[in-house]
Amino acid sequence: MGKHLAVDIGSESGRISVGYLKNGKLIIEELHRFKTQFMQAHRKSVRNIYRYHEEIIIGLKKYVEKYGDTLDSIGVDSWGGDFVLLDRKGNICKLPESYRATSAASDVSEIIEKEYGLKKIYEHTGNQAMPTDTLSQMLRMIRDNDPSMDDPHAILFMGDVYHYLLGAEICCEHSLAGYSRFYNNNIDCWDESIMKGLQIPLSICTKVVCAGDTIGQIDPVIQKNVGLKKSVNIITPCTHDTSCAALAIPDMGTDWMFISSGTWSLMGMETDYPIINEISYKYNFSNSSMPLKTNMFKKNIQGMWIIQQCREAWGNQISYEEIVSEAAKVEENHLYIDVDREEFYAPGNMPMAIVNAVKRDFHEEIDWKNVSVIARICFESLALKYRYFYDKLIQAADKKISKIYIIGGGSNNQLVNQYTANVIGLQVYTGVTEGSNVGNLLLQLYGSGELSSKQEMRQCVCDTFSKYNYSPQNVQMWNEKYHFFENEISHEAQW
Repeated sequence: MGKHLAVDIGSESGRISVGYLKNGKLIIEELHRFKTQFMQAHRKSVRNIYRYHEEIIIGLKKYVEKYGDTLDSIGVDSWGGDFVLLDRKGNICKLPESYRATSAASDVSEIIEKEYGLKKIYEHTGNQAMPTDTLSQMLRMIRDNDPSMDDPHAILFMGDVYHYLLGAEICCEHSLAGYSRFYNNNIDCWDESIMKGLQIPLSICTKVVCAGDTIGQIDPVIQKNVGLKKSVNIITPCTHDTSCAALAIPDMGTDWMFISSGTWSLMGMETDYPIINEISYKYNFSNSSMPLKTNMFKKNIQGMWIIQQCREAWGNQISYEEIVSEAAKVEENHLYIDVDREEFYAPGNMPMAIVNAVKRDFHEEIDWKNVSVIARICFESLALKYRYFYDKLIQAADKKISKIYIIGGGSNNQLVNQYTANVIGLQVYTGVTEGSNVGNLLLQLYGSGELSSKQEMRQCVCDTFSKYNYSPQNVQMWNEKYHFFENEISHEAQW
């Protein structure tokens, strides 16, 4: 069986793993991990995509050192929203800027409403409106006369960028093209009416490919420099990391919902077609493609970002495991926040933002350095927000759900897993912590012909990973917590 390299570029770190099939199971080994935080340059926070590219080269060299000079394929997945533009000679116009530098309140909604219509865009695309989405970023560039908009010739989303730098053709994989807010998911193509209405150049309508497609080979110079003897196929996974992660669900049925837990929590389900109706519009739910062109219907929820920022404010001296342990020491909690409020989007001091919200809503004083209490508030509030959107997603999709899978790094948080089971009242399963990597590798195996269908890919996950179960506990108490949260704390969708 062939060997494949999965590159998963997250907002906090990047991971490079080798994977291959052995007796029907997926064998995975992490080869390289690196930080991906923003870089300050010329008074702007930017993503240094060239450094990330260098880290991929390091990962290739580590592969050769351990596994030899033959590699069958490589593929990259990453987050959604961000992009680069290419000029007419194929040069990258500028580095992507930090989305956290943008206000959580969309500053271009008025432009969209005036020139085209917010609801009309949703009816065409089924995409959520966020200050960080591709359309909003593009409109800011047009409004601010950004020079990179003068004569752009292609758009590449983050996963596509690294494929291109490795040697692939200029193309966009479907899962992030369809997430851009100017791709029509009803008729499956770039939406020229939106682009013309908002003065987005049609010249950026890059060729769209699908997960599992071979889109080129590693540049021969790179191949030689890392020590590979034969050409290496670049097989695109879903470049949207959440779509890869949602593929890595160890279940052969369809009656599940997933929560991909990381910096953001992405809560959703797989459907046969986009869900676009009054409920999905009201709550700002999104549609984008899953592997083999099924649909991912989901909601973005502020995730472990809040606790990441608390940890930073506390000096990074305490581990995430210790934070969970401290939160578990709190015998009873009655304080909650709505994790999706703008005040928690990018505050200078996250614990102080939580302290101020508690003082405003509960008229109680807590110490911003009290790790136990603040972490407990964060973890319970996150689970309560999961329940809030679980109810709304079920209502919009009209689909029967009997279990929840929490995947990604955040699935290591046993408290949140248990709280989620308690408040939703369903069995919660974990076990696939690196879901994006797993889905990435499965799609390369599919593109290489080693797996032939989504059923085979999911069966491979079932055969490879053990599941851990969390059963609902203290259901009545958690229902009381939720009803208070729903009536007094939660608010309608902001993004």
